[in-house]
Amino acid sequence: MSSADAAVRVEPEQHGPEEHDVPKAGRSGFTVIDGRQVHYLEWGSSLAPVVLAMHGGGQTAYMFEDIGATLRDERHVIAIDLPGHGESGSLQDVEGVSRQELAATVPGLLDDFGVRPVAIIGASLGGIVAMTLAAARPELVSAIVLIDVGHRLEPEGVQRIIDFMQKHESFASLEEAAAAIAEYLPNRKPSPPERLRRNLRQRPDGRWVWKHSLGRISRERMQRIEDRDWEQEILVGLDEEAATIQIPVLVLRGASSDVLSSDGASEIAAILPNARVATIASAGHLAAGDNPASTANLIKGFLDEVLPTKK
Repeated sequence: MSSADAAVRVEPEQHGPEEHDVPKAGRSGFTVIDGRQVHYLEWGSSLAPVVLAMHGGGQTAYMFEDIGATLRDERHVIAIDLPGHGESGSLQDVEGVSRQELAATVPGLLDDFGVRPVAIIGASLGGIVAMTLAAARPELVSAIVLIDVGHRLEPEGVQRIIDFMQKHESFASLEEAAAAIAEYLPNRKPSPPERLRRNLRQRPDGRWVWKHSLGRISRERMQRIEDRDWEQEILVGLDEEAATIQIPVLVLRGASSDVLSSDGASEIAAILPNARVATIASAGHLAAGDNPASTANLIKGFLDEVLPTKK
């Protein structure tokens, strides 16, 4: 081989496995519970006290990335994709899943990890599930942080969420999806479009759809959900259940939330026997994403007080 040949020789390109989206300072994994795939993210040592994090409707476990990174030195944070969200399998048709059915999926997960009781951080729908579980199985839960949720929600704020879910069946590109989210959340710093792969998957036809069941149902079916009394569907009896929860609870409200009012936060805290309220500045309903640092620090302070770790 001449020196000229050697100069232009190109080694074959090496292709490794496609990288999975691992969260900042954490890990990503899968398990199977009752025949259903469950995706989870985790931070911290498996020997540390466990904090289970459950996201809101239409979200994924990645919403807890900053919270997990903040708590990882003292806690083992496990954030799950709820049924029909992210990379977790569905239970059944979205119109038929109740908060009780969602809560019933948690004990098997705790058994799989070999942990109980656990503190729970629940955002929106995740908070409703946390209260439902704590009322039904008090031995499984040691403390709760509710992020912008209570037994009474503001109809206008909930309607805005429903309208956004109805508006976009799919997107032509990640950039188009990013523009739609920026319109929906005008006060949120835009994320790079590539990060939306956490929330969207590409169909065979090239369009992008949400990684949750609510984004894959038709507008007509969503309208039927809207036409029903969603408060009766989702929240009926939650106040009575909350009154039986004896463990410490922190009720966090986004200062500009249109879903949980200041009065609503105070009311659920008054119903819960051992609760307090704190406000997250510069945040709306999606407080963990609007102001992640303040949200994480408020949670850390609460857990350090009510469930101190051994030094």
